[in-house]
Amino acid sequence: MNYTTIKINGEEISLKFGMASFRHISDKFVDGISFDNNGINEIGISHLIYSGYHNWCLVKMEKPKYNFEDIVDYVESNLTNEQFIEEVKEVVKVWSESDFIKNNSQDKSDEEPKKKI
Repeated sequence: MNYTTIKINGEEISLKFGMASFRHISDKFVDGISFDNNGINEIGISHLIYSGYHNWCLVKMEKPKYNFEDIVDYVESNLTNEQFIEEVKEVVKVWSESDFIKNNSQDKSDEEPKKKI
């Protein structure tokens, strides 16, 4: 499954994790920016949510209602809200279990080396 929803300002928005989502977060999941010693931080959470929302809008060919700043503002204002934290845990779970994410972020060290011609 690569789809879930989350409430932003009382409105349920859809998140879909796929290729566009992966491209969005691939250069933004950087230690010290999206992560710190305690794991993913508010900027990382915001990027994750926005990447799924952006991907959903692209697939559905809809104009996004929310921009990244809107998502950051919402995340920052809800970091102590237990219901929001549970929603974020579900988002992280769906993202991490997404086939596209799993197939593109696994350790490739067990693959056979390509032969040079």
